[in-house]
Amino acid sequence: MAVDTIKPKDPDFRDVHERLRDSRFSPHFDDCIGPIDGSHIPVVFPSEEIVNHVGRHGYPTQNIMAVCDFDMRFTSVVAGWPGSAHDTRIFKDTLVKYATMFPHPPKGNITIVYCIITLP
Repeated sequence: MAVDTIKPKDPDFRDVHERLRDSRFSPHFDDCIGPIDGSHIPVVFPSEEIVNHVGRHGYPTQNIMAVCDFDMRFTSVVAGWPGSAHDTRIFKDTLVKYATMFPHPPKGNITIVYCIITLP
């Protein structure tokens, strides 16, 4: 189900999203396909695995990386990393392991904008 549900609406990213056509964003975000961010989700693990998943806040988490489009739909989600894994490590591994499934901007347009979203 995830392969059918979590995917770009237009996998070729032919059009610039209407929200980005505003003069405040164009040409800076032309060909941008969406934000990428990681989030730590508190989880429960068997006691022998907890030490591998304890993040900087001192409790076990799983690091999830997600890509959204500008209509707030997920286009890619990678889960399964321990809370101690850095976002850059997950991103780099995702580009290799899921290269054929990870959404890419059109050829010749590679821009990565990394944003941090803090959840309460």
